[in-house]
Amino acid sequence: MFEKISFRKYIAVNTVGFGLAGLCWGLVLYRRLPDLEYPFHYAFVILLAVLGGASLALLRWNAKGILKSIGGGFLGYGVGSFLMSFLIYKFSLYGTFILSIFLSRINPEYFNLDPNIGVSVFWLLFLIIGVFAGLFYALFLKTKVWPMVWRGGAGFALGSLIGPIIGNLLGNLFNSLLVAYLITFAVMSVVLGKFLAWGAYNHRK
Repeated sequence: MFEKISFRKYIAVNTVGFGLAGLCWGLVLYRRLPDLEYPFHYAFVILLAVLGGASLALLRWNAKGILKSIGGGFLGYGVGSFLMSFLIYKFSLYGTFILSIFLSRINPEYFNLDPNIGVSVFWLLFLIIGVFAGLFYALFLKTKVWPMVWRGGAGFALGSLIGPIIGNLLGNLFNSLLVAYLITFAVMSVVLGKFLAWGAYNHRK
């Protein structure tokens, strides 16, 4: 079954799955304004697990494979989010400090979403969530563990850095806060999905 699906087709379906999950994630957060404090919401666990997990299971196009991938997503994002809740304060400070060193020339407002909702400052936390997502996807999809672990962490961390920049640019272009939220979390999710798909396709056992 693996050999029947090209990498290009796999990435395309993966982009749609994670992209839809990100758009819905952004919409959920936008609808919580002005009471929103953090970009984390239980909905993102469900959305990424179901839509993203199903797209990762394209290589195993059967009900069992899809359910296993979705289950791995629930565990990965769930466990990562649970641990993140204990680290959110310190790791957001560490993340902010590191960003200030390496990205000092970029307007810090581009890393946040109005009204001052931090996104990129939590990149270390997204890295942790991505690591656990990669771990459980590897176990459930029976791929090599390390390639999925580091790609999951790197993908979610990178997405959290570039997502709000692109989201703010397009949001300002269309003068729409909704667009900024939708694009920010769609980009974050797609980058994560592409990294995971890269590992799942090239490092299957």
